[in-house]
Amino acid sequence: MDLYIVRHGEALSGPVDAARQLSDHGRREVNAVAEVLRARGVSVRQIRHSGYERARDTASLIGTVLDPSAGVIETQGIQPDDPVAPFALTLFGERESLMLVGHLPFVARLVGMLTSGNSTRTPVSFPTATVACLRGEDDRWELAWTERAPQS
Repeated sequence: MDLYIVRHGEALSGPVDAARQLSDHGRREVNAVAEVLRARGVSVRQIRHSGYERARDTASLIGTVLDPSAGVIETQGIQPDDPVAPFALTLFGERESLMLVGHLPFVARLVGMLTSGNSTRTPVSFPTATVACLRGEDDRWELAWTERAPQS
């Protein structure tokens, strides 16, 4: 199974809260990375996001391009400071590719937990609109590739 872990696009400046939206630049970078994913042939059954506005918008923009069969949904446990171990356990038994759209530090810590068993050791830097593709299942994952929006 492929698991795509995505950091949302660039957000507007302001208080760091759930209502902060994507900037125009953030929308452009998410659209660009979505086209890169399409060109790579990425297909996911579902896109899950944290519920924060910038993650919801990122997931929706990517979903428009990838058209996941089970849709784009909000999920619990992937907000910025949520613990990664409990969420990692929810991936047990997943067999169809999916995408998670979230925030730092959660996305970096989840990649570290899944690939090394240590949430403080992540092999990925996560600028905005970055995707890490992990391959595996249950508690055996490896980093297959990373992608980020082309810089304009």
